Amino acid sequence: MLFIEALNRASTQTNERKLISRAKYRPIISNQDSVDLSSAAHQVKEIHLDSQAKSQLTASASVFANLIEHVLSHIIKSNMHIHSPEELELDTKDWTLFLQVPPTTKEKNEKSVEYVAPETLQRPPAKQLIFHIPVKPSYGIPIDMTLLLSPNSGSPEVPSLFHTFPKESWLPVLRTPYPPEFLEQQVTHHHILLDQDGEPDQLSPLYVHTNQSKIMGENTFPLQFFGLRIWRSKNNTLTPVVLGDKQIGLLFVGHYKPIEGNPISAEERARQAHNLYTKA
Repeated sequence: MLFIEALNRASTQTNERKLISRAKYRPIISNQDSVDLSSAAHQVKEIHLDSQAKSQLTASASVFANLIEHVLSHIIKSNMHIHSPEELELDTKDWTLFLQVPPTTKEKNEKSVEYVAPETLQRPPAKQLIFHIPVKPSYGIPIDMTLLLSPNSGSPEVPSLFHTFPKESWLPVLRTPYPPEFLEQQVTHHHILLDQDGEPDQLSPLYVHTNQSKIMGENTFPLQFFGLRIWRSKNNTLTPVVLGDKQIGLLFVGHYKPIEGNPISAEERARQAHNLYTKA
């Protein structure tokens, strides 16, 4: 488990009604073969994580990471480990990761029954999952914390656990080395979103920088977590916290600030500077 030493106490359009004469009225003919683009496509934005845009990995972030690790271990019924960039010595290297933020709202499904597969109709609806976790300090009684897990609204496939797991689960005790005074000051309720739209090797830009000795022997990484992306949902904003990769495993990136847009490398900037633009 990942534990960090705790610090001391710590343009508006008018709504005019247009008059249309009956003579010019034309009925709207809907073609059954037409396709409507999802409104979720307009919500997607690209961000990147930069090795330079990070904050110190704190004990509070460590508790949050271990809550996620505890829940994932319960889901797959096997011990999982979430690495930190500091643990893999990635915090001393220069790297950039590109991600797309999933939509925060789910589009209402108004499809007709004739377009829905029979097996989809029989499957129970996906639900949010609530995990209650007693967090044990270094001494004293456990402090109850809750992790709310939601599926990705923009993904066409919802993981089966959102159909099969009970809505509420009570997990075993999560033991920590922190004093009760510190844990009592922490956030006790977190909401995360599970997204499996990433590539299995989404952390490939980090391979050349990773301390491979830190991840050797961890060949039991489940296939369903290849390309996993876990987002923290707060104030209707999603920020990446954990990324899954077939070679590195699970990596905690919750202390890296997401940057919107595409960064321009020095090579690209030099190439653009030497380009000659002409107008016809």
